[in-house]
Amino acid sequence: MSKAIVVVLASLLLAAGAQAQEASGPPPEALDSSDEALFDEFDRELEHGIRDPFERTNRRVFAVNHAISRVAIDPVARAYGAVVPYPVRRSVRGIFDNLNQPVVIANDLLQLEPRRAAKATVRFLLNSTFGLAGIFDPALEAGFPQHHSDFGQTLGRAGLGPGPYLVIPLLGPSNGRDIVGSLVDMALRPDSWLLPLGPRLLLGGTWGITEREAHGESLEALEQSSLDFYAAIRSAFWMSREAFVRGEETERFPPPPEPVEQAARP
Repeated sequence: MSKAIVVVLASLLLAAGAQAQEASGPPPEALDSSDEALFDEFDRELEHGIRDPFERTNRRVFAVNHAISRVAIDPVARAYGAVVPYPVRRSVRGIFDNLNQPVVIANDLLQLEPRRAAKATVRFLLNSTFGLAGIFDPALEAGFPQHHSDFGQTLGRAGLGPGPYLVIPLLGPSNGRDIVGSLVDMALRPDSWLLPLGPRLLLGGTWGITEREAHGESLEALEQSSLDFYAAIRSAFWMSREAFVRGEETERFPPPPEPVEQAARP
């Protein structure tokens, strides 16, 4: 789950950087001392807000996760993207999103958001029936777009701090609050109490491949542009999660843009 959050923010950061390079504003040497002081202060505030007391261990786990991803996950994700047509990949994501709707409904209620909970309920009912368990999205056509909430967000809105930054083996970046939230969310998902362990693990692995395929290019671009990939991922995750808790980022896992079909050649 957490990796998807990171790649979403990474995409935004990369887009902003590209726009900044293309802009015709003043070159860096034209900035006065007050501008440089402002940027330095922003960087210090960002790093000051991130608690990473286990950085040495986190970096080791991060390195192992990254190596496993390069050897095993990335090739499968690329093959999945190359072989499976986009409409099918979109339907697969829709199934996972539909499975997560009870989590959204429960957390909307816990956050005292009855209107959002009602919309999520209608969306779940429409997509579970007419949408064939999420393969199709009639709820969107009926005016009920997707939104997200989770128990980590619920705890944050109740005043609980994020706790220390943690890198979980195979799962990626998280924090103390979100680990607790993920356990509660897992218990709310219907597949957790309808399926045995084996199918649940297979389902989780499939979800991970779909997320990696959808956002893999953004992650690779962030790695290539970063002097310290670990620090870049940490900052992206931290900013994204805190924005989500504050309600500034209501869609945790926005779908990737639909590929533009090339015009048929004569």
